[in-house]
Amino acid sequence: MTVLYGIGTVFRFILRIALLPVQAVLTLLMLAIGFIGGLANIVCWLLGAFFVIGGICLFINGSASLGWQGVIVGIVVAVVPQALTIWGAEGIGCLKELFGRV
Repeated sequence: MTVLYGIGTVFRFILRIALLPVQAVLTLLMLAIGFIGGLANIVCWLLGAFFVIGGICLFINGSASLGWQGVIVGIVVAVVPQALTIWGAEGIGCLKELFGRV
C-alpha cells in the first residue's frame, strides 16, 4: 500500500509539472479572449446601437414591423459577442481550476 502511495505521489508530481505549460497557455488564451472580446464588444455594441436607433426611426416613420426587427437585431448583435466572451473566459477559468486540482 505504501508503494502505491509513493507511486501515486511521484505520478502526481510529474503530472503537475507537465500541466504547468498548459496552465500558462490557458492563462494567455483567457487574456487574449478578454482583449479581443473587449474590442469585439465595443464594435458590436456600436453596431447594435445603430440598429436600435434605426428601428426607433422606423417606428416613427410608421413601419412597426421593420422597427421591431431593427430593435431585436440590434439587441442580438450587441449581446451575443458579450455572452460569448463571458462564457469563454468562464469556461477557460473552470478548466484551469480543474487542472489546478491535480
